[in-house]
Amino acid sequence: MAKFEIKAKDGLARIGRFTTKHGAVKTPLLMPVVHPGKSIISPQALTDEFGFQMVITNSYIINSHERFRNKAVSEGIHALLDFAGPIMTDSGTFQMYFHNLPEEEIEPIEIVEFQRDIGSDIGTILDVFSDPDVGRTKVEEDVQKSLERAKVSIDKKGEMLLAGTVQGGAFPDLRETAARALAAMDFDVHPIGGVVPLMERYRYADIVKITLAAKKHLPLDRPVHLFGCGHPMFFAQAALLGCDFFDSASYAKFAESGRMLLPSGTMHLSELTELPCSCPICSGTSADDLKSMEKSEQGTMLMKHNLYVSSAEMRNVRQAISDGKLFQLAAYRARGHPTLYEALQVMMEDNMQFEVEDPIGKTSSIFYTGVETTKRPEISNFHSRVIKRYPYRHSNTVLIVTDSGLRPFSDTSDVIIKEVRKRTPKELILLFVTPMGVVPWELEHVHPAQQCIFPMKLDLETLGIVSERTRELLETMKYQKLIWFMRGTNVEPALAKISSDYSVETFQSATDTIKQLPIEGNESSWTRRKLHALLTYQWGENAGKLADLDSLQVILSKSTGKIRHCKRNDDILFTIVPNTGLLTPTYQGGLELLRVRIDDTYQVIMDSDVSEFIASGKSALAKFVKLASPQLKAGEEVLVLDESQNLLGTGRALISGLEMISFNRGVAVAIRHPRKS
Repeated sequence: MAKFEIKAKDGLARIGRFTTKHGAVKTPLLMPVVHPGKSIISPQALTDEFGFQMVITNSYIINSHERFRNKAVSEGIHALLDFAGPIMTDSGTFQMYFHNLPEEEIEPIEIVEFQRDIGSDIGTILDVFSDPDVGRTKVEEDVQKSLERAKVSIDKKGEMLLAGTVQGGAFPDLRETAARALAAMDFDVHPIGGVVPLMERYRYADIVKITLAAKKHLPLDRPVHLFGCGHPMFFAQAALLGCDFFDSASYAKFAESGRMLLPSGTMHLSELTELPCSCPICSGTSADDLKSMEKSEQGTMLMKHNLYVSSAEMRNVRQAISDGKLFQLAAYRARGHPTLYEALQVMMEDNMQFEVEDPIGKTSSIFYTGVETTKRPEISNFHSRVIKRYPYRHSNTVLIVTDSGLRPFSDTSDVIIKEVRKRTPKELILLFVTPMGVVPWELEHVHPAQQCIFPMKLDLETLGIVSERTRELLETMKYQKLIWFMRGTNVEPALAKISSDYSVETFQSATDTIKQLPIEGNESSWTRRKLHALLTYQWGENAGKLADLDSLQVILSKSTGKIRHCKRNDDILFTIVPNTGLLTPTYQGGLELLRVRIDDTYQVIMDSDVSEFIASGKSALAKFVKLASPQLKAGEEVLVLDESQNLLGTGRALISGLEMISFNRGVAVAIRHPRKS
């Protein structure tokens, strides 16, 4: 069984650790393609000079040449390549397709056995490559033949990790069929095959469709390899789709034709007067000097440039995942070519897949990159949860305040907020309408409510989404009066679209607006009002009851005036994390959540054999999780219990409930407050 664990997530992307016989690697990663006999840059140099962790070579080529085969068989593939790190081997599928070789050229079982016998860390089955332009009937035949070969190859892998390739041409449903079948087999890695022709024809939108189709059905604990993806301009978007491995022969092929790879596209040396980047090649020579070099020397220099750029972009991708900014990086890169941007749009059409996987409780700011920004999963998830869980739906008056979101609401609407604090939700509800959608006042500090930076002039699609989200929330409410405080903001055209459907009173000054508010009724505890909304937002209706606990104290920060802690009898129950706006329960807070019977979604049941370790503060490991909800998202604050429902501690889920059940390695929950603290 492959040893894969997740360290961080963003969208469908994940920072992972994958362990092989020759060492562990960090994913997402790029494997340079190495030819066993004519690689100008040695595999060891790829690691030492360029920072690559693993390489890939072709077992068909090795097996077809006696001098390569003899050494590989007698000494192993690591000796053949003079490389001590992990090595993946391909089976020759692409060569069969590219050179139109006869079917008997490679025997499927023999090539798997050969890869095993020469010591490959990861071998690959001999699947059938389908040209994306052939008809469906032919692709269906190819998929069935690939699956038949996969079944007979599994028992031959021995201790070698084996990759089962998902084929299906450009047909998403056939990719799903193949993925479902392969998921039931004992593979360790799943390449998405047959994409090189799509890449060469810039059909990135098709790659998005088939990758998402396959990802729906592939086991979560197996890395996904986008076979043949070697151009850095697509790394960010492919990683966002959930691809963990990439391989590249492009660094050499492009160099041979005088082309330079960049994250923004491809440049031809012949057209340059300046070199385009700060890699050691570009910063150490000039365009004229590079053009004047001997062809072989020039090719080596361009090859090195391509490797430096590709390695750096993969590091950028991993850092962006860690920072929760991969979507932003992918959006920037998509502007490098119209077909990449089309692919980004297609990806956002299937936004539900991203909403399900995207972690809760991110901290990073969200910068507007285009019409896709308002569809980002962080924003969509916030809106969906508000629609489902915002507890205040009946009021005398609903007050809408438009806000550009460039400064905290407490700065732009201080006078209005003071009035809201004097009233109960039954008297007055305040909704901020911003470029990301509707933000109820009680949830103003929850990410990403005040972490979104949009321009002052918004595109029509964003305005349409804001309008629809406002309408969707208003449709769930009952009220006597709807007031709109107009302030000339960038989202007012969105409200103008729906104002004709509602009886709305509009005002353009705070003074006039306040005059229309209901008279103050019973004394309002605005801190408990906020706490109730936040508890409900995080853990559901039952959790909201804790805001009504007797002797509950809500402690405000002296510097910001925001809620900082909730205490009872000198015990802190909850603390608000400033950069997420969410509550973290202490152990005592966890007991209270248990008492009110919060949803099972937020309870992770551990093997009782490890109870004492977790109760002492050790992380809850995925291999010991007995039960976790499929609805649990990474990033949620959860209760960790033993099999007898005893609370062991509270903490943050690092992976989803489905992943907790799927993985046998890595941390499931980072314990914040153990029982024995």
